[in-house]
Amino acid sequence: MKIKFLILILLSLNFIACNNSETESTETIQEVVEKVNIDYIKEGKTIAENTFKVLSSNLQQAMVDGGIENALGYCNIKAMPLTDSLSKHYNVTIKRVSNKARNPLNQASENEQKILNNYLESIENRKPIISKNENANTSFYAPITTKGLCLNCHGIVGETLLPENHVKIQSLYPNDLATGYKIDELRGMWSIEFKN
Repeated sequence: MKIKFLILILLSLNFIACNNSETESTETIQEVVEKVNIDYIKEGKTIAENTFKVLSSNLQQAMVDGGIENALGYCNIKAMPLTDSLSKHYNVTIKRVSNKARNPLNQASENEQKILNNYLESIENRKPIISKNENANTSFYAPITTKGLCLNCHGIVGETLLPENHVKIQSLYPNDLATGYKIDELRGMWSIEFKN
């Protein structure tokens, strides 16, 4: 991965400059870490945006082909395999997780839940971050908020979510927790694990 190569080069340059004082070396290492984190954030954003585009365009096409009910069926069968294929393409693990998951496979882990809680506590603090995950691998996290189209399947029953579509959701996902949202609410987050 390009980022690992960059880390090695930057750390090597830091060690070559051995005439620096200890304080200067520590600051240089911190600068290296910040640059690497910026690279991870940039790459994570690109992967999340591209994944969103693929999922969204396929979902919109399913809606055109057969309405919300067809889109729900499509999402139930195709969303995870599509995400898995993009994970392979980028050599990462891409997940969309939530504290109110529709699919149990999208339930946030303990570590992811802590990050989600931070996003829930502060609207101003909803920026992408880089952190070590449970596997000691580097992960990118970014919030997912509800947009207008999302409310057709994740909105308030009887308002933005039609009752007949809610019945279909319950038949596909008996333990669904992912309804009752309004526009621009935190729906979950991207969790993208980079392979070390």
